[in-house]
Amino acid sequence: MLPYVRKDPLTIVQGCTFIHTWEWIAGGQPVDLTGAEFELVAKASADSSAPLIHLTTSNAGITVSGNAISLRIEEDITRAYIWRNAVFDLRVKWPGAEPRRVDPFMTGRFEVRPGVLA
Repeated sequence: MLPYVRKDPLTIVQGCTFIHTWEWIAGGQPVDLTGAEFELVAKASADSSAPLIHLTTSNAGITVSGNAISLRIEEDITRAYIWRNAVFDLRVKWPGAEPRRVDPFMTGRFEVRPGVLA
């Protein structure tokens, strides 16, 4: 499975809550994501060791409902972002027996815009 490559960045406004949701459709049908776990890591560059964002279904930064995946970063966290650009990978770990299959879901960029009220 090849990841979807976003052409446009996901935009975070500094000091505001970030929420973004996708519905996963394949072959015209919704993908059943019951039991799937997601993880998103964003870094300044692909070879950087320090994550700028780390969201998972375990830390409630990613929620799954039916075929929808939602990312959420609270305003107190985005207010502290002093960086402006990052790259990210979002991957899915499918339910089932160990070792569980892990696939790339999406890759792309984040952009942080300074907030006037941040």
